[in-house]
Amino acid sequence: MRKVSASAGYAVLFLIVCTVQPLSAQSASNDSTKRFFDLTAGLGISIQSAPLLANYINALAQPTLDQKVDQFNSVAEFYFVPELQVSKEWSAAIEYSLLIKSYSINSSSGFGRTDISYEVQMPSVLVHYLVFGEGFRLKLGGGVGYHFVKFDEAFSSTGSGETLRTNGLGFKLDAIGNTKFDETFYGSIGVDLRWDFLGSLSRGAQAVQSTRSGPDLPKMTFFTAGVKFGVTFQLF
Repeated sequence: MRKVSASAGYAVLFLIVCTVQPLSAQSASNDSTKRFFDLTAGLGISIQSAPLLANYINALAQPTLDQKVDQFNSVAEFYFVPELQVSKEWSAAIEYSLLIKSYSINSSSGFGRTDISYEVQMPSVLVHYLVFGEGFRLKLGGGVGYHFVKFDEAFSSTGSGETLRTNGLGFKLDAIGNTKFDETFYGSIGVDLRWDFLGSLSRGAQAVQSTRSGPDLPKMTFFTAGVKFGVTFQLF
């Protein structure tokens, strides 16, 4: 009887172990299927290469030598991104970014100043490959969007000015790291590359035709490389 009881005890123990192990594996599997939805906001600084735009501004403003606009310039960017994890290793996001730049250039003649500012609204659809680690996650990917430019120029010598516009496609590659501070709050730092192929600036169909002589309006084609800093709030 003792041998039978011992055998029965071992059998019960074996059944318990066999039952607990699949349940534990299933629980771990359920944890791995949890998906996030988060919101990120922040600002960035980029180096922009826009040779056509630089040539236009220099021809228009006739700057002094020390104020001549170079091909490469720094630009500021503000951004907001809602992002949803759609599978274990992938997420999708809709990014809205606003790139801004301004110049105030004195004419080499000494008789006037040209004020130029422009903003590029850059909504984009992004896809990221996800890498998870202890206390962090890494997002690698890119996307495409349709972007819009508003370009303002004003001339102190005549008191006149005008607004030009254009739009077109933009492409982006990025890498973003999120560092976890608590269950819902992350720090965010990223780097990105952008290629924008926008049309020529125009005055629009409703604008009064300008009689001012000047250089031909340029295409807003440019490349940017930048770094971004922000905060991420995970909603679930």
